[in-house]
Amino acid sequence: MTGPRRVARTGALLALVMVAGTADLAAQSDDEFDRMFPFIGHWDAEIDNPNGQDRGNCGGRTGDYGEKLLNCSLPADQLPLNSRGEAWLKYMDHRQSPTLAECAEISNPTMFGNGVYISASPGRVEMAHPQAAERTIWMNGGGPRPRPGELFQHGFSVGRFDGDDLVVETTHFTFDPDGMDDHLHMASSVRKKVTERYHMIEDNVMRLIVTLEDPTFLTRPFTYALLFAKKPGGPAPSWRACDPDLGRREVEFAYPGNKYPEAK
Repeated sequence: MTGPRRVARTGALLALVMVAGTADLAAQSDDEFDRMFPFIGHWDAEIDNPNGQDRGNCGGRTGDYGEKLLNCSLPADQLPLNSRGEAWLKYMDHRQSPTLAECAEISNPTMFGNGVYISASPGRVEMAHPQAAERTIWMNGGGPRPRPGELFQHGFSVGRFDGDDLVVETTHFTFDPDGMDDHLHMASSVRKKVTERYHMIEDNVMRLIVTLEDPTFLTRPFTYALLFAKKPGGPAPSWRACDPDLGRREVEFAYPGNKYPEAK
């Protein structure tokens, strides 16, 4: 075969491979879009409605001046705390709560009760949680990977589809004094793992099944669920600001409980 013919045939084969590769990528993107489309939108847990969803009770736990704690972010009466977890609740107080006194964002999974706005691109899902974080979920093994020991307040999230369900697994958390629940002030450790399973019940109704694991504080994995209703548009526009100095002073001067008074 002469040189020009060999070059022509090689170019034709390369063009065929490129066309086939482009077609496969387009088919893959179309399939990813079709699976993801039902989950895209503004989802509200309707916790604040008068007859809204009860996201969880506080299991009869009391605060620093004996008040009954209300409206925890998960069913705290069923939370399988081990002896270390019970010891933490005896130790913890309002003044060292990072969400109350230091303007820290609420944790994963506490933020699920505020609803979520879901959008997506090829290879990743973006979840914006009102009053909390905006998270990137890297799909199907794509995206970066954290180094061993690299930690984040809201963790590092990877996702996949299990049938029609969207499944998100999050690890690499920092230690968080309010990491399980910001009303109960139950901590979570760097061993925490949160698994979210999003399941469409109807076009406008979605169930989120949360499995919380943390061997440091729990005797076993803990699973609970929330329902979400799809709402038109996105989260309501708002202005949010927090000054840690003011937040700390409000806890110190406006809240009557003080478990650890200063030595005189």
